[in-house]
Amino acid sequence: MRTPEQHTPEPRNPEEVFDLFKLSSSPVRVSGTRVGVNAKFAAVGNTDICRVDKSLFCIGFWDEINESGRICLPRRSGKTYNLIQLLLFFSMAPEKPHLDTSDSAIEELGRSAEQIRQMDVATKCRLKRTLLFKDSLLKEKHRAFFDEHFMNHPVIHISFSVCKRTPASVFLASICDAIATAANNWLKQYPLIEGVKVGNTNIYLQTLQKTLTIYNDARYDAKEFASKYASLPMQLFISLSEFVGECIGKYILLLDEYDVPFIHSHLESWSDKKEKKEVQSSLKVLIQIMFK
Repeated sequence: MRTPEQHTPEPRNPEEVFDLFKLSSSPVRVSGTRVGVNAKFAAVGNTDICRVDKSLFCIGFWDEINESGRICLPRRSGKTYNLIQLLLFFSMAPEKPHLDTSDSAIEELGRSAEQIRQMDVATKCRLKRTLLFKDSLLKEKHRAFFDEHFMNHPVIHISFSVCKRTPASVFLASICDAIATAANNWLKQYPLIEGVKVGNTNIYLQTLQKTLTIYNDARYDAKEFASKYASLPMQLFISLSEFVGECIGKYILLLDEYDVPFIHSHLESWSDKKEKKEVQSSLKVLIQIMFK
């Protein structure tokens, strides 16, 4: 998370701030001719799918959300879409799992097919993301902000959208799944970040790898997962947080669908009340740690 010392926004009046955060308001710029359903941010970029340019949300996020903040909007209003937009704008990692654009799209930036074939994964990802924001309102209207922050920050992105499983042990394991996915993504991507060097003997790297090993072993003990490994979600996140924070730098944490596990754990009628209480307690502590 960013700290107050890093938070140096330009002065804005309330109307400007409100406009920057209106994800589902009247669009400023619309492109494309075809209606798309459940279209991902990166998938829309190089197609004729109708796209509403909400890139100014990136500067609204940076200026107005201090140490933590929530985006509370109704279903189908574009929360996940715009969270991925924040990820692909700010993150210094390649973020290959979120890029659906074909390699051939890079030709639009003046690269030949032969040049593209010779590129490494990180370079291809950076160029695809450059293409996504090439004609954006953010780049057009706030070029200094764009150049300072584009692909220049560590970002941890965790989605809790699939944390709706039963019974309690499987539900808790799904929380761990979400965090482990983010951790594994970082382990795959950090070697591709220019200027970042983390040796195999680094204590934070070893701790994260060890915690992931514990989690992978624990998954085979599904029936006893909630009672034996109630603290594992916190251990996973802390080890991931320390690895990114200490080895890469202060990071932005993006939590998608953070309310899903809370709603599910309260509405689900698990037979073991003690186990349910333990799971709810673990979830509460996890979120407290994340927003600390």
